[in-house]
Amino acid sequence: MKHGANALLIGLLSLGLGSGAQAASLIDFVGYSYELGGFPPSEPGDALNFVAQVDGLTPPLSWNPAGNEYTLHLTNLTSLGAEQPDPNNIVVSYSGGVLNLHEDSSFNSEPGINPPNATVPSTYIDGPLYLGGDLAQFTIFFNTQFNSGAFEADVTFLGGSHLSELGAANTGYTFGGVFIFGTPDGYDLQWDGQILLDPVAVEPVTWGGVKSTFARR
Repeated sequence: MKHGANALLIGLLSLGLGSGAQAASLIDFVGYSYELGGFPPSEPGDALNFVAQVDGLTPPLSWNPAGNEYTLHLTNLTSLGAEQPDPNNIVVSYSGGVLNLHEDSSFNSEPGINPPNATVPSTYIDGPLYLGGDLAQFTIFFNTQFNSGAFEADVTFLGGSHLSELGAANTGYTFGGVFIFGTPDGYDLQWDGQILLDPVAVEPVTWGGVKSTFARR
């Protein structure tokens, strides 16, 4: 399942990269989102929330997966409403967005059902802040016929106990990935994604390019 997600993610994020350039993956994650009123549709003002378990961190970031659990929490994302370029596809942009990655020795994260609930978001934010930052240009591309799609945003890291490991490079990161099937009751989407450091500026991905990628799945 991860291979299919990575293939689509690489296809989306590699558009516009120079010859031989590759995006460096820093953080791998899988999680679930829920939006006020459900998704789709996405109405202006709806709040999007997301929790995830991190299953990979790569240098320069250090981690101890045997001793700690690593979890992501996204909040403060406000829908600007859905655009519909054709009957089967929607594009949703969001304003705001805060991303926090926590490190926790309890290994207690549990999505439960019908969030927010007794474990969401509490068991995803109960450890020290590992990395925290702001999101910008958060966008969801979604095919309503196949219930599949992709997401992308820019990340600027601003704090956390491991911020210094990034050196001066706290900007230029992309939060992106695809939606995969299967969610607990009360959640809208399962996300499979990465946070990557872009070696050069990425040109905007066209909706036609995204749709053609979906068609090849």
